[in-house]
Amino acid sequence: MTRKASYLKVRPNGMMRYCRDYPTKLRKTFTDLPQQFNRELGLHENCSDSDFLKAMGESSRAYDLKVKTLSNSDPEAYTESELRLAVDEILRQRKLKAGQFAHVPTERQYDTSEQFYAAAERGEVELSRPDLAEDAIPEIDNIIDDSKRRKLTFREEALGAAWKAVQQLPQITSRQTMREAWERYVKDNNIDITQGAGKDKQQRFNRVIKHTGDFIISNETKDDVQMRIQNFITGKRHDNPNIKAQSLKRELGEFIAAIRYVPRIDWGNRLSLEGRSNNFQIPKETRPVRGKNLSDDELRLFFHTCITKADAKWTALLVAAHAGISGIEISRLRPDRDLYLDAKYPHIIFRGGDERVAKTEARPRVVPIVIGLEVIKEWLPKTIKWMNGINHKSPNAALNKRLRSLLGDDPTVKTHMFRHTWLRLSRRARISEDNKHAIAGWEHGDRNNTVMERVYDSQGYTDDPELLQQLYDDQKEIFSRFIVDLSAVPNVVSIKR
Repeated sequence: MTRKASYLKVRPNGMMRYCRDYPTKLRKTFTDLPQQFNRELGLHENCSDSDFLKAMGESSRAYDLKVKTLSNSDPEAYTESELRLAVDEILRQRKLKAGQFAHVPTERQYDTSEQFYAAAERGEVELSRPDLAEDAIPEIDNIIDDSKRRKLTFREEALGAAWKAVQQLPQITSRQTMREAWERYVKDNNIDITQGAGKDKQQRFNRVIKHTGDFIISNETKDDVQMRIQNFITGKRHDNPNIKAQSLKRELGEFIAAIRYVPRIDWGNRLSLEGRSNNFQIPKETRPVRGKNLSDDELRLFFHTCITKADAKWTALLVAAHAGISGIEISRLRPDRDLYLDAKYPHIIFRGGDERVAKTEARPRVVPIVIGLEVIKEWLPKTIKWMNGINHKSPNAALNKRLRSLLGDDPTVKTHMFRHTWLRLSRRARISEDNKHAIAGWEHGDRNNTVMERVYDSQGYTDDPELLQQLYDDQKEIFSRFIVDLSAVPNVVSIKR
C-alpha cells in the first residue's frame, strides 16, 4: 500500500516520517536551524487509516509548536495543551514515557556515602526516582537554579514538566483540554474518523474548534466553555442568518458530548442544546419536512420505472421501497453474506455490514423481495459498489433528485417517504406486529421480539424456512396490488411458490 500525503516521506522499509521545511524567515534568523522539521511517525505504511491520520495530525501540531517556540519564548503565550504537547515531544525524542520511574522509591537507598560506594564496587547501585529523572532530564539542575533568579522560558518550563512527568503515573483528571477530551471520546466510543459518519464527526469537530480554539475543561471553566460555544453559534448565524437550529445542533452535538464525557465535571451533564435545559441562544427549531405517503398510482408509476429503466440508482430505490430502507443501510450490504436472492423465499438481511452498525438495536431486519427480483439480482451488487465509491452523503441526494424527476419537485418527495408508505401499506394488509418489526425494524418495537431472535442473532443468520414463508407471504400481501399490476412487465418475481 503506497500512501500519499503532504509532508509524508516513506523509507525503503515502509516506515513513515513527517518532513516539512521551516519558514525561510526563521532559517535566516537561526543559521544553525536545519532546513526541515523531521518527525518519525513510528508507523509502517500498512497501518490503519485512523492511526495514520492521528499520527499526521500530531506531527502537524508538533511542527506548529516548534515554529512558535522559535519566535516566542514567553510561557504566557502558550496554552496548557501546547505545554502538554511540548512535554510529550520531549519524552518521545528521549525515548521516555510518562510515569516511567513512578515505581522506584523516592528516598535514596543509602544512609551514608560509604554504603553507596560499597554498593557501587559490587555493581549493585540502586538509584532513587529523582536520580533517574535527573539522568533522563539533565537540564533540571540548571532550570531549578535559574528559576530562583529569573522567569523561565517556555522550553525550560516544558523540560521541568517532563522531569515531573517521568516520575508520576498518568492520571485521567477532571481537567482536560478540548482536544484531549475529543481524542478520548473518539477512542472510547470506537469512532472510525477515516470514513463515513465518523469522518463527518471529525470534520464537524475541526470546524468548531477552529472557531473556539483549544481550551481547558474543568469545574472552574464553565463560563469560558459556554462563551466559546455561544461565540461559535453567533458566528454561524452571522454568516448564515437562515441557518436552522437542527444544523447548529448537528454541528455541535458530538462536540458537546465530548465535553460531557470528561469525568467529574459537575456542570457537564447540564450542558445542553435541547428544550428548557438549553444553555445557548439558538434559533427556534423548525419541524423537518416529512416525507409524503405515496399514492397507489404513484407507486405503480414508480415500480414500473424501476423495472423498465433499471440501473444502479433505480435499483437502490426499488430495494428502499421494500421496507423504507435508507441509502446507508444499502451501502453496508455485503453481497456474499447478506443477499439471499436465490433462496426459495428471496430476501436480504440488513445487519449493518462488517461493523454490524444499525441505526438502533431494533433495526437489523429481514426484508423479503417480491417486486423486481431479477433487476435486483443483476443490479444490486453494482448499486452497492456505486454507493461505496462516492461520498456517503451523495447517494441520498442523487436518489432524491431521481425521485423528484419522476414524481415532482417537492421537498416531501425523498427516500425517507418509503418508510411512511410501507407502514401505511402494512397497516392496510393488517400484518402482525411481530412480522412488521422483523421486516422494517421499528425503533420502538418489541426489543425482545421472538421473530428477530429466530431469524437474526449476533453470530449470523439462522435459516428458518417457515418463518421466512410467513414474512414473504406478508410482504406479498403488502404489495399484492402492485405485483398484479406489474405482472406483464419483465423481471417481476412470480408470486407462485
